[in-house]
Amino acid sequence: MEQKSNRISVLGLGQMGMKIAQLYIAAGYEVSVWNRSDSKAKGLTQAAVTKTASDAIKASTISVVCVSDNDAVSGLLEKLTDKNVLNGKVLINLTTGSPLEADKLEKLLSGYGGKYINGALQVAPDQMGLETTTVLLSGDENAYRQSKAALQILGGNLKYLGAKAAASSAMDLASLTWLYGSYVGLIYGVKLSQAYGLDLTDYSNLIGEVTPGFTDFFKHEIGVISKGDFRVSQSPLAISVAATQRIAAAFQNLNVMNGFPGALAGILEKARQDGLENKELAAIINVIGQQES
Repeated sequence: MEQKSNRISVLGLGQMGMKIAQLYIAAGYEVSVWNRSDSKAKGLTQAAVTKTASDAIKASTISVVCVSDNDAVSGLLEKLTDKNVLNGKVLINLTTGSPLEADKLEKLLSGYGGKYINGALQVAPDQMGLETTTVLLSGDENAYRQSKAALQILGGNLKYLGAKAAASSAMDLASLTWLYGSYVGLIYGVKLSQAYGLDLTDYSNLIGEVTPGFTDFFKHEIGVISKGDFRVSQSPLAISVAATQRIAAAFQNLNVMNGFPGALAGILEKARQDGLENKELAAIINVIGQQES
């Protein structure tokens, strides 16, 4: 019975917003919803459908926003006829966006007396609400603590990254940079395997077998950078200079875009030229961090 007294509002009923509303309804919350087109709310018979975004925000202390982009979030807030409706309210924004956008929204909401939590999701709607679902969060710490029980409905692995609202978007982009870099490398590996008649099943199995070990290595290298101690501990940079040159050379005569393997070799060669070849591989951070004049 205690859960049924909980109230939450959900603004935006795309696929993700709809899933979020359904999770709260299933958890026994009193859910108010708003969407620019109210026809999307027809299936939510247990939710209160509000006519305006302002009505949805009024209905609950905590509102979850998940719309197309952060321009839409800003527009939604700026179009509120009575900005006082935001005073004392917690807005959890799960719309995908950039760190700069999170900064702007934090300032906008605080100007109206509201508390802002920025979130980032890296899963599909069907993966929401699981113990393993990771939700990256940052912003007002008191608002986070106030909202934590409601946030745990969305995922069991909450990662609160501090009071700066931009932090969750930055972590989202940092992890996606690693993901897409790895994925592009994976596809280049497919092309090389095909060029030499290798069985892609063998390639797939090998990737699966070596990945856990490389994950530990990646964590070690991040630790090296955190400590700022680039003495050789796992992998001398010189080894990777030669390896990336071989990779780049292997793709020269293949019908592929050579930018990616060429970039790898170029970064390592620049590190060698800068006298880092007898340092740990992580020392390439000193090259990547340089700005071209």
